[in-house]
Amino acid sequence: MEMSSIGYGARAYITSPQSYEDYPPMTQDIYRRRFIRSAAQWAGIAMVGLGPVRRALAAAPKFINDPFQLGVASGDPVPDGFVIWTRLAPDPYDPKALPDEAIPVAWEVASDDKIKKIVQRGNVYARPELGHSVHVELHGLEHGRQYFYRFTCGDARSRVGRAITTPTPYTKTERLKFALASCQHYDQGYFTAYRDMIAQDPAMIVHVGDYIYEASWGQSIRHSPIADAWTLHDYRLMHAVYKLDPDLQDAHAYCPWVLTWDDHEVDNDYSDLVAEDETNPVLFAKRRAAAYQAYYENMPLRAMAAPDANMNMQMFQRLNFGDLVEFDVLDLRQYRSVQSCRQPGMRVGRVIDAAHCPDFDDPKRSMLGAIQETWMGMNFGRTNARWNVIVQSLMMMNFDQLPGEGRGAWSDNWGAYGTARKKIVDLVLKRGLTNVISLGGDIHSYFAGDVVTTDADPNSATVISEFVGTSITAESYNTKLFDSLMPENPNIKYVNDRFRGYVMCDVGRDVWNTDFRIVEDARVRTPTFRSLAKFTVENGNPGVKPA
Repeated sequence: MEMSSIGYGARAYITSPQSYEDYPPMTQDIYRRRFIRSAAQWAGIAMVGLGPVRRALAAAPKFINDPFQLGVASGDPVPDGFVIWTRLAPDPYDPKALPDEAIPVAWEVASDDKIKKIVQRGNVYARPELGHSVHVELHGLEHGRQYFYRFTCGDARSRVGRAITTPTPYTKTERLKFALASCQHYDQGYFTAYRDMIAQDPAMIVHVGDYIYEASWGQSIRHSPIADAWTLHDYRLMHAVYKLDPDLQDAHAYCPWVLTWDDHEVDNDYSDLVAEDETNPVLFAKRRAAAYQAYYENMPLRAMAAPDANMNMQMFQRLNFGDLVEFDVLDLRQYRSVQSCRQPGMRVGRVIDAAHCPDFDDPKRSMLGAIQETWMGMNFGRTNARWNVIVQSLMMMNFDQLPGEGRGAWSDNWGAYGTARKKIVDLVLKRGLTNVISLGGDIHSYFAGDVVTTDADPNSATVISEFVGTSITAESYNTKLFDSLMPENPNIKYVNDRFRGYVMCDVGRDVWNTDFRIVEDARVRTPTFRSLAKFTVENGNPGVKPA
């Protein structure tokens, strides 16, 4: 990989006034929490409300099996560091395989893949309160280069993973190549798309949700051990089973990931603290808390994302990759209003006729929530990056799913949150941005098209160019339906529901190139891979065009 030719990912901290008190009160809380957590991390204190280690192994641990069976991962690279992760699991199916004690783990970071030229090393505890996971935040490294890392516990040693630091936000950067992934259902296929993905040599992988599925459904070719996850043990086991997939494990070791979530990490179509089936709120709050904790335990996330005392997590963040790309990574689940016109006995996810839904355009309904909207509004598009990218879990462009007259939208998608989407469109217009890209997932289909100024007029001016990836494995059978709806939606330039796969983005200063890459059959271990369709966007001229 030529480091000089690729703009590697950097988490750029938001340019701020002299003090966070200059921000609105709701935004002060974000920065206060970020400061407290960062200070605690530097002091070596574990997050999630944990105090000092109470019980630790007195001797070097001995394992009956390899404790690093779940692999290693890196994430959230910045100019001087990144996060490295692992989780001890000598028997991933047995929660009693490890003692209820903190276990010391050593880590090393080197400039070579043989781990001979060590630049940093240290020790950390894998704590039972966090599923014996380890998150190490590295700082003080050289920017714009690759590093290699590994973990050691007792006589066991992990595989070597590769991570990167990034060019500073003020460094002129010519190119960034990264992959976009979503919707990987363990039961419905093998994660072989990642095999082709790393063969394309991405600098990073952006995952926009449904990393796990909380429940089994559809046509299964392999079986997860939990039919429907509810407890912390259930979600921990689900994550472990997914991490045992060799292609997913290789992808995590290959390059850093940037993550946001969608619904299936917790419960299908949930909104904030409201379940799909309107489960008792107290019970659902416990379920969501378990799912959130397991998610943090199993992902290469920074301490600022760890669950707080109320079991909330801050997933939204802004990342800059040199001066080439700014990513606004959004959370569309934790703060949103409930779906419009919910009716007892009917599925939450369904097509809603706007004419027969009184709260369809209610301005009080939000997708991002007040804090996240304020955060996004403060600095979105103000760094002079060549491209401003919105990373989120759904499809943002309007998709009228009501044939003929009238306007219909999927209740769980942006189309049913029109006022919330308009705030983003208005923000782009207000800033005079003509370089905005939206990346999404969720719908298990490839879409390419344009977010336009007016929902009711799909021929109105283009504001944002959008690419939506299909699923890694999760099935979909909407080909005839989606094809039949295209005449109603001229803003959508391409749709394909037939294939599983991912999206490869190759970004230059003047042209954005997108490649929809497919797995011919995700139900076999050795499928073939190919490009399905390619598109371009010209900087300064919004709108998706076939390549």
